[in-house]
Amino acid sequence: MWHLSHPLGAYFSKTWDRFFHYRFAFLFVSLLVPYLLHPMMKTEFQGILALDLAFSLVLFMGVFALSDRNHIATTALVVVILAQVLTWSSRAVSSHGLIVAGILFNMFYLIYAAGILFRHVIKSRSPTFHTIFASLCIYLLLGYIWAFVFSFLEDMAPGSFKFNPDLFLELPKGRHLYSHLYYFMYFSFTTQTTLGFGDILPASAWSRMLTSMEAVLGQLYLVVMMTYLIGLHITERVKTKET
Repeated sequence: MWHLSHPLGAYFSKTWDRFFHYRFAFLFVSLLVPYLLHPMMKTEFQGILALDLAFSLVLFMGVFALSDRNHIATTALVVVILAQVLTWSSRAVSSHGLIVAGILFNMFYLIYAAGILFRHVIKSRSPTFHTIFASLCIYLLLGYIWAFVFSFLEDMAPGSFKFNPDLFLELPKGRHLYSHLYYFMYFSFTTQTTLGFGDILPASAWSRMLTSMEAVLGQLYLVVMMTYLIGLHITERVKTKET
């Protein structure tokens, strides 16, 4: 093992510090990857495999982002490993129990990650590069969390959502964890941003309630977070002028 005084050891240490410095930016980019990859896939198998791999990247980048400089976020890593085992097992074994457990573990991890990032933002005393990217990651994580909520609801109560047959000609037929998740990712972000194209519709009391709740909470997050960051910026400028 290279000692830090060794030139190569010092180089790796410096590279690690630089990589760690941009950990929230890397997490933000990884959160965009599943969305960007899926349209390029030509078959359902390719699409599910792409989501498997891309979401694995999201989960492990989340562990990295939640870690401090010298210690890995152990709790996050344990949950990610369990989520990955369930996800890949559900591909190999046709088990409804594994699919439900995988959805729940992934959802729990995303909620946990969003909570840790939110605490990081709240503890910040100035709107730094880290604070801004952490707040952006939270917004994307919220979209993913709701996608898993909708996926879980559809699994528990099939028909909770209606897809326009003219716009979704080849819906996935499988019961793998990610069979419908991409479509609920799309629905979640169009709901969170209040676009509401109408190509996917909530068709039950629960789905309508959850959909409207996401829209309201998504807008509240934007307003409150922007107000908070602007407040930090103003406070920092006032302190700078006073000194």
